[in-house]
Amino acid sequence: MNIALHWFAYRGLVVKQVRRFLRAWVQNLLPSVVTATLFLVVFGHLVGRELGGMGGVAYADFILPGLVMLAVITNAYSNVTLAVYGARLQRHIEEILVAPMPAWLVVAGFATGGLLRGLLAGALVLAIALPFTDLALHHIGATAGIAVLTALLFSLAGLINGVFARSFDHTSVVNTFVLTPLIYLGGLFYPVSRLPEPWDTVAAANPMHYIIEGFRHGLLGASPVAWTTTFAVLAAATVVVGWLAWYLVARGVRIKA
Repeated sequence: MNIALHWFAYRGLVVKQVRRFLRAWVQNLLPSVVTATLFLVVFGHLVGRELGGMGGVAYADFILPGLVMLAVITNAYSNVTLAVYGARLQRHIEEILVAPMPAWLVVAGFATGGLLRGLLAGALVLAIALPFTDLALHHIGATAGIAVLTALLFSLAGLINGVFARSFDHTSVVNTFVLTPLIYLGGLFYPVSRLPEPWDTVAAANPMHYIIEGFRHGLLGASPVAWTTTFAVLAAATVVVGWLAWYLVARGVRIKA
């Protein structure tokens, strides 16, 4: 009976999150697709013609993995942040807490919504990019696994942001001023190995660099970072961040009155 109740509760949380972002798909999904298309057209083809290849592949192919990760990370993170903060603001988070649901189930419901939005945004970017690139998928399982773990990790991180956010401005500040710049500086447009000292060392300390390069290895088969390294680090980080998200919800930090 508990399994059935947990399943219905989990499904209800997920369906609510999916309906919320699909209802406003123009605002939630379209910007990522438009941004990726502009980057592919302007940088991948117009500028890419002058640059030639990059990292052993065409420049449009080189930037594609970073654009997919940009869509996955920003959409997964912002979806859960806004969902949790909105639930706190409207006080219906209390209805969830008093329901016979364990904390891990609440975390799983919110995180799954972010996971699905992140993967959907990444899939749309990948589909739009096909006419602009000569995509040859090398490691299907690795590519899918890294995408899923990345979306899950940043969904959980978004939940933590939503718990501590004090205003709508706080729900977007990390995404706008931390995640997006780190992705741009993590090797989306260039190999960090080409940077002069000490900037190549600084760029190598950027965690987004390893996510992008690992995904690039899985997608294109050409990257200085093996997909196995990225997968292992993402799995470990997801466990740690997931435990922290569960702890905050279980203790009712900034949620319970």
